[in-house]
Amino acid sequence: MPLFAATSLAAQSPEDRVAIERFRDSLATIPDSGSLLGLEQRLIGEARADRNNAMRHLKLGFVAMRLGEQGSRSRFDDAAGEFQWATEIEPTWPWAWYGLGVAEDRVGDSEIAIVQGLQAMFGKDHLSRAANAYARSVQTDPSFVRGLVELASTALRQRINVKTALAREALRQAAATSAAANPDVLLYRGRLEREVGDIDSALVAFRSYLSGGGAQGLGLLELARTELLAGNLAGQRSYYEGARIDDDETVAAYRADLALVANDSALAEFDANTGDRRVSFLRRFWGQRDRASLLRDGERLREHYRRVFYARRNFQLVSPNRHYDIVERFRSGSRDYDDRGVVYIRHGEPAERATYNAPGIQFNESWMYERADGNLVFHFVAREDVQDYKLVESVFDVLGFSNALALRGDRDNVTTGRVSDLLSTRERLAPIYSRLMQTGTAGSQQYLTEERMLGRRSIARGTVTDTYELRYGSRLRLSTDVVVAGRDTAGGLLHLSYAIPGSALREVPSDRGHLYPVRVRLSVVDRTGRPVATMDTTRLFIAREPVPEREHLVGQIRVPVVPGLLTYRLAVEQGDDNGVILASDTITAGDFSGNRFELSGLVVGTREANLQWRPTARDTVWFNPLRRYRKAAPLELYYEVYGLPEGAPFSTEVFITRQGGGGFLGIFGSRKPAIRLSFEDQSQGLRTQLQRSVSLERLSPGKYDLEVAIKDATGAVRHSRAGFEVRP
Repeated sequence: MPLFAATSLAAQSPEDRVAIERFRDSLATIPDSGSLLGLEQRLIGEARADRNNAMRHLKLGFVAMRLGEQGSRSRFDDAAGEFQWATEIEPTWPWAWYGLGVAEDRVGDSEIAIVQGLQAMFGKDHLSRAANAYARSVQTDPSFVRGLVELASTALRQRINVKTALAREALRQAAATSAAANPDVLLYRGRLEREVGDIDSALVAFRSYLSGGGAQGLGLLELARTELLAGNLAGQRSYYEGARIDDDETVAAYRADLALVANDSALAEFDANTGDRRVSFLRRFWGQRDRASLLRDGERLREHYRRVFYARRNFQLVSPNRHYDIVERFRSGSRDYDDRGVVYIRHGEPAERATYNAPGIQFNESWMYERADGNLVFHFVAREDVQDYKLVESVFDVLGFSNALALRGDRDNVTTGRVSDLLSTRERLAPIYSRLMQTGTAGSQQYLTEERMLGRRSIARGTVTDTYELRYGSRLRLSTDVVVAGRDTAGGLLHLSYAIPGSALREVPSDRGHLYPVRVRLSVVDRTGRPVATMDTTRLFIAREPVPEREHLVGQIRVPVVPGLLTYRLAVEQGDDNGVILASDTITAGDFSGNRFELSGLVVGTREANLQWRPTARDTVWFNPLRRYRKAAPLELYYEVYGLPEGAPFSTEVFITRQGGGGFLGIFGSRKPAIRLSFEDQSQGLRTQLQRSVSLERLSPGKYDLEVAIKDATGAVRHSRAGFEVRP
């Protein structure tokens, strides 16, 4: 038997439904409570004379609701009483049950958090009461649109004892009624189907909502959320199409999704734009994150909705009323997610999780995220509310404020044994925990401070940024060198050379020989975050013999770039799940148009690396990503001078100075170089290409800085520098 079988008793007549709906709508036009109170007194008099008239109790209920909306919250209880009376008189009237549901929702719960939790646990909270009333309204009439919509809406707002199955069944049974084509019913059916994980049914509902006259912007956003949650990158088309529409509800929904990761300035920019300009902003916002993480277009947006859905399932707050302890210094402001959810939406699944369970210890978790520019470690503790985990600075805050303070004061205390147990659970998160275990509590103040600073920095950085890092099962050992030299029609050229040791390589079986696939992902952006260059390419290296463990597989790519300060990010993969993503770094690209005096970057290489670039048919430039040289092999140096008239004289100074002795002052430097070379040259026109072979025989093993200084006839000087190492 279906859950929502229509009753065989006489239902509320169409005339009565129209009358009560008109009456309810008319109350919205009465602005002052005086008129409402006068109407209420008249209806009370009529009800006393005819106590079993359900229509009068319905009207009294809606008058009390209107008075409650004007500020007298106790009137919501009065409304609930009147609607309850109407349901007892006419249990088959959907409007009576609907009114009761609205009133119960407005009544709310206890202001005391622990009482709220108990109410929710036992199904006595206001949302459960409201959902039960709405369910009765659609039980009496499966086509009752208002009841269907509010039942679904309430089920989606519930955080415990959720009525999604009940609401879903009601909406599915409504498919056989006149309510099936109602846009609001379709919208909420799609949301419920998605909530329970039935993506295909959700997509059908949202597409029907769009074709059936639903709000286009909101429908497209819901469709995008669902497609992206399913892993379909095509969902970004719906996302950006919907963002173009300017109705208030759509814009508010887009903003709420964005606010989970965007800072105040980004939200202000979102608010300042409309239509196509809003779309451009969102494309740039998510595109910058794709570029920073070396992802395809749309991958970061897709991951965002996966994270939001996961956070709703796992980190949603039971009560929005949050209370903070003295050690809980971070205040997220979220009324939807605990601090685990806030971090998860920003950074995704942690690389490591840890917890410590012992009698008297608060519920706790620690998460670690591996980041190329420094790992993040977060500690969460649930104190008063076991469902509300909050960020704390140190894992020792799990022990409570007084005990954590005692540790910092280096005093003996009763938690000493627990300290050791606690540290053992966190040992794999960061080296500091191993050092603390080895040192012991006494005399470890430096490490205690370092551990707290790690947590403090992670909170400060991790709660205002968002990331989506590539992950690999094993870290690939890699050497790289990046330089800007040469140009094409699009601008200067950024050269990336790399070397992978044979011991780190993984070959793919092939009848052609030893096959080594290498995938390189590169993203370059300017100082505003605008994409300058992207590359995602895989090169197949084939060798007759395996690459020896102590030798290297080398490769090189180049991309055109614009002048200015550039930020680049690089990931290299070799074989399945074997790769490395490097921290973002910066490099300055000169203006190589020839319109100004400019010196390129220095290409420092060796013929032994067998890695070359031919800027012209007559020239060969050598690279060396290892930046290590044997004394017996000359260093090959290449650089370019731009912007001098043809035939104009200029001088070149080449300095090689051992690292660790200070910096250069002026063209000749303040330290005595190990090697100093001088040349007099003439410009070949807008671009002058120069190659030098530099003997390293006079250098002892160690690390060195190489500087080239160019001085033109007016005394203007341009510098470029590079570092390298000399080995015996």
